[in-house]
Amino acid sequence: MTEADKSALRDAFGSFATGVTVVTTRQADGTPRGFTANSFTSVSLDPPLLLICVAKTAQSCSTFCAASHFAVNVLSEEQRDVSGLFASRAPDKFDQSDWRPGPEGMPILPGSLCSFVCARHAEIDAGDHVVLMGRVLSFEMRGGAPLGYHRGSYFSIGLEDRLVDAAAGQGGMRIGAIMERDGALLLRRDAAGRVSVPVAPAGAGSVTGLAAHLGALGLTVQLDHLYSVYKDPQHGHHAMIYHGTVDGPAPAGMVYLPLEDIPLDKMHSAPERSMLARYRQEYKHGQFGIYQGNADQGVVRVMPMPTSGDLDG
Repeated sequence: MTEADKSALRDAFGSFATGVTVVTTRQADGTPRGFTANSFTSVSLDPPLLLICVAKTAQSCSTFCAASHFAVNVLSEEQRDVSGLFASRAPDKFDQSDWRPGPEGMPILPGSLCSFVCARHAEIDAGDHVVLMGRVLSFEMRGGAPLGYHRGSYFSIGLEDRLVDAAAGQGGMRIGAIMERDGALLLRRDAAGRVSVPVAPAGAGSVTGLAAHLGALGLTVQLDHLYSVYKDPQHGHHAMIYHGTVDGPAPAGMVYLPLEDIPLDKMHSAPERSMLARYRQEYKHGQFGIYQGNADQGVVRVMPMPTSGDLDG
């Protein structure tokens, strides 16, 4: 396959939302090993089988292939930091994490929605990956909401619904988006030169309404993940800002501006100014987060990008 074909196929695979897991095992000398992966699926109830995929380029591929047992920890939405840690190449990731030995000594991560301990049932060569099928020996379940993964980004199940409900009881809701094209952003610009992100028109305060509005202006858009959530006391509304890509000529009243040329001092509001300043920095490093808070203070929850076992340490 050409690199372009691989990229297109990766995008197609990415259209399927998955959960996030940390897969663990032990080396022959007992040293724990693990990595973040979204390539986990159930196979059979009788016998109880599941499978994981390990990239052949992963540093621990040979360890997993040689191990007689492995564990799968299905992460909750509170475990984004755990996912990020195990997606890194940090040599001391287990020293930095809260874990305990489970059945067969397999590392279990407390706080996970579910943990499975498996005996290796089969190994299948699958191109640039190895498929390991495990026979479930034991499992533990806990309450909580799952951590989701879609098109290279984390999302929390039901987060948008909870925010919309909160906004409905406390004031207006403003739905907007940071729309990117080749390193430039599509922004609204008024006669005074002030700029702001595109927003859904009044009466269409939803993600669907925003996409329909931009589509009616002749733009091709794809909204992929929630980027920032905050309350703007200056203008008396809540804001939910998504991230997406856009293509097509800038409509009247809008303009494409390279990231470095965005006049932050002419932003429509202080929260948007802070948000786009953060976006410029994150864009440089290729790692994005979601901001939750108000116009004055909040938390940026980092969203590292796991793949199907490729970011193993």
